[in-house]
Order: sequence, then structure tokens, then C-alpha cells
Amino acid sequence: MPYDVLIRGGHIVDGTGKPAFAGDVAVQDGKVAAVGKVHGSAKQTINADGLVVAPGFIDLHTHYDAQLFWDPLATSSCWHGVTTVLTGNCGFTIAPVKPPDREYIMRLMARVEGISFDVLSKGFDWEWVTFGDYLRRMESRLGVNVAAQVGHSALRYYVMGPEAYRRAATESEVAAMAANLADAMAAGAIGFSTSQTAHHTGGYGEPIPSRMSEPQELLALAGVLRKVGGGMLTLNPKPGQSVINEQFQELLIQIAQASGSYIVWNSIARRWDMPDQWKVNLAYMERAAAKDAKIYAVGRCQSLDLEFNLHKTNQFDPFPAWKEIITKPEAEKQRLLATEDVRARLRVDWDRMKAIPPHKQRMDLLEVSRTTTPANKRLEGKRIYALAAQMGKHPVDVLLDIALSERLDTQFTYIGAMNGDMAAVEQIVKSPYCVPGVSDAGAHLDTDCGVDFIAVLLGHWVRERGVLSLGEAVRRLTSLPARLMGVADRGVLREGMAADVVVFDPASIKALPREITSDLPHGGRRIIQRAQGVHSVMVNGEVLLTDSKHTGAMPGRLLRPSAIAG
Repeated sequence: MPYDVLIRGGHIVDGTGKPAFAGDVAVQDGKVAAVGKVHGSAKQTINADGLVVAPGFIDLHTHYDAQLFWDPLATSSCWHGVTTVLTGNCGFTIAPVKPPDREYIMRLMARVEGISFDVLSKGFDWEWVTFGDYLRRMESRLGVNVAAQVGHSALRYYVMGPEAYRRAATESEVAAMAANLADAMAAGAIGFSTSQTAHHTGGYGEPIPSRMSEPQELLALAGVLRKVGGGMLTLNPKPGQSVINEQFQELLIQIAQASGSYIVWNSIARRWDMPDQWKVNLAYMERAAAKDAKIYAVGRCQSLDLEFNLHKTNQFDPFPAWKEIITKPEAEKQRLLATEDVRARLRVDWDRMKAIPPHKQRMDLLEVSRTTTPANKRLEGKRIYALAAQMGKHPVDVLLDIALSERLDTQFTYIGAMNGDMAAVEQIVKSPYCVPGVSDAGAHLDTDCGVDFIAVLLGHWVRERGVLSLGEAVRRLTSLPARLMGVADRGVLREGMAADVVVFDPASIKALPREITSDLPHGGRRIIQRAQGVHSVMVNGEVLLTDSKHTGAMPGRLLRPSAIAG
């Protein structure tokens, strides 16, 4: 009997960390049937001559919870070879939710994760209440595999209502949360996520619910994972933004010990205002490992470049004059931005920002990234401060003049808002406790598109710099995240394993320039990014993409922790 698919003549990088070896990969009934020198025929043959054949990549930090309903392929991730996405990060999910609470949950997601309320309100049908209901609705049509975490803020609001963001939970409320989490795990959730980060606020300016939890609540919910026998726990620590204070460091070790699971925190990066904090974080994870606490961090291996325009942005929220003007209706905003009295106030705020890290460095690196008129095309890639010096103007006037000439459609970018020092990023990439990721895919749709971490890891850090071997880089994109999720049948090309496979060219893989598209529900805009050099993406034995073109297959599945799923 012929195989379903035979991938011939590739350089196999099997996900274990071993060097590449020449061979073939045969697929039958959604599983890897043979690896090595394979004899026989197949219904479909893929020529992998000169290409790498690897397990499908896993992205441990996405927010595709909503997007999967209108985009089951999870673009842009699938274009980069991702076959499994972990959703429900940062404690934010759209289940469990009672019907009267749907608007609150949408406004929470809109505020923190930068997904338009209009997009969320038009994007799906809310045919669920419990987390199990949500999973059943979501898994009915998937292109990629999904591992779904239960979000702490949604869970807390489900049990406590508006009191969730006002106070600590009572003992009975914690017990109710734990029972709901156990039910969700039994229904197919992969784990639990929370955010304790101080800068996370809800749709009405209130603290997000998870921030009001006390240590005993976190420990009780972590204990659920031990009781059910599997799952993972991800979190954003106190005080947040790549910083863990000493008190939370000890609590995090206790959480790891209570759960018996892997803990993955978000995220490790080099900050302008705390340039050595990443060293403290790496040293902490080494100490935690010595205490048998299984703590890892997800981290970008690339610069964090934040795009924005003046239609809608939270980039200036800490500064009153800017926030006041940016939130005005469009016509009034454009009129005000042209007036001298408003500009004078904005200049004062701007100059004040310049004195405060990390704003100083970010503003120095602010550039014009995308224009909409032929007259301004020459400005693309130019720094605002360089243009201001050439024109003899204040940077605020340069920024506003360009934006107003294009009805505020101009895209600006903070280059290196974080991870602006590549020497520091190299050390983060080398750490055995760092998992490449933080794409944030599905969130911050008009500001960021971090899916390029895969191409940067394989192209820049492996091919160009030799910081990691190809085998080790692929391991960190495949079997390592699979192990952290507790999924035993993914991440390695071995007979009997699920046939999630990516075929790519190691000599040419790279991220292509970002694009703007208006393909969201309600006509919403988002940033997308395609990849070069990714030739075939297979999910559960079916080819999903060939040269980034969808084959029509929808082979994705909901992934459960192996210990629970049996």
C-alpha cells in the first residue's frame, strides 16, 4: 500500500537537537510512518532536495483565541512554518463567560491586547458559556493545531463578576475557580495562564481581574494542575515587562512546586531603562532549576519594532496632552493637530518624554515606515530626528506635518523599543532557559507582528551568526515547547509521532517586509508578515500550505496534555 505522503531527499533535522542527516520521511494516517531511507511509493511526493525537513514549529505565546474563528489558518504564523499555537496567554480568554459579561470580556481584550472591539463583536457567534463549550466550538474548523489555556481574568470574572477586579477572592470563590479550572482541563484545556503585571488595565481603566489575586489563590489554581495530572502554567510576573521582583521570584518557585508543571513566564528581553535586568532574570532561572522548579521564559530573538499611526494608538498614553488629542474624533483631531496652541502642548509633553527612559531611546529611533502619497515616499526609512535637523523644525512638527498630509494614514515605527542591543539578545538566545517566541500573534494587530522570530532565529542567529546550531534551534522551536506543554506526540520526527512537518530552505529563509491588510471582520486593519523559504507546511499528515498557498485542507486539532488525554 502506498504511503499518503513521501518527503524525499531532504536534510532531516528531527527536533531532538541532533545534526541534520540525509533521508526521507513517510507519512501514513496522520502519523510519521518512517524516517531514513524509505522505499515505496506514495499518493503525494514532496521533493526536499537541498531543503530541511523538520517538525512543525510551535509558538508558545499567541492571542489567536478570537482570530481562529474567522482565520482558522492562524495567519501570519502558518506562513512561517508554525503548525501549533498556544492561545490564552496573559490570563486573557473569551471563555468561560456568562452572556451578560460578554461585553466586559471583549472590552478587556480590546484594551490590553489591541484587538478592536468592533472586530471582536463581529468576529464570532458566542455559542458558548463554559470553557469546554468554547473548545468544542473552536475545534470544529482548524487549519493549525491549537493548545488552549484557561485565562485567569476570564475565570475570575466568571466566578466573581465585577468584584473580580475590586478585591481578593474568598475561600469559597477560590474553590469555585479551582473547580471550573479542573472542568476545563477535563474538557481539553492545556493549562492555565495569569497576569500579575501592573500596567495591564481593563477596558474602563480598572485593574485586570487577575491582578487582584493573592498568593494563596495562585497556589490553589496551580495545585489543580497537579491534581489533574498534567498541563502547563504561563504567567506575566510582578511588576512586569521583563522584570520579576524578589518577592515574586520566590512565589514563582512555590507556584512551580505546587503545580508540578512547567512554568513559562513572559517575557525576557533587554530594556533600555533597565539594561542589565535580563542578566538578573537568567541567573534567577538557573537558581530556580537548582531547586527543581521547572521555570522557563519565552523571549524575542529579534528587535521589538512597534508600528503606529495617529488614528489610534496607545504609544503616548502616559502623557496627558497626547492622550487627550489622540482619543478625539477623527475630524476634530486633525483640526486640532494643525493648531499652534495644541502643538505647543504636545511639544512640552514630547520634551518631557525625552527625559524618561525608555521613551528617550525609542523616540531617538522613531522613523517613518510607510507612507501613502508619492510625495512622501522618499521619507520612508528616515528617522524623525534626522528629518527635524534637516528641516530646522521640532520633531513634533515633522511628525504631525507628515501625518496630516496623509490624513493620519502614515505608519511610524519605534525601532528597537525593546531588544535594541543585539549583544544582549545574543546572550538571551543562548540561554537554555529561553524559548524563542512572544509573537503575540492575534494581538496588537495594528502595532506589531512578531511572527518573524522563527526566520530571525534560523536566518540571523543560525545561518549568519552561528550562535546556535541548526539542530538546537529547531529543538527550541519544536520538541522543547511540546515538552513544556505536556504534549508527547509532537515536536520530533520519529515513527509513530504526529506528522506535523515543515520543509524550508536554510539558505534563504527570512521574513519579508510587513504589509497592511484590511481583512478583519468589520473591515479592520492589521499588520501581516510573510516568509521566504518556507516551502511546505504539513499538519497531522495533510499538506496545509505549499509555498504559502493554502491547499484547502483543514487538518488542525485541539491538543490536550498527554497525561490527561491518555
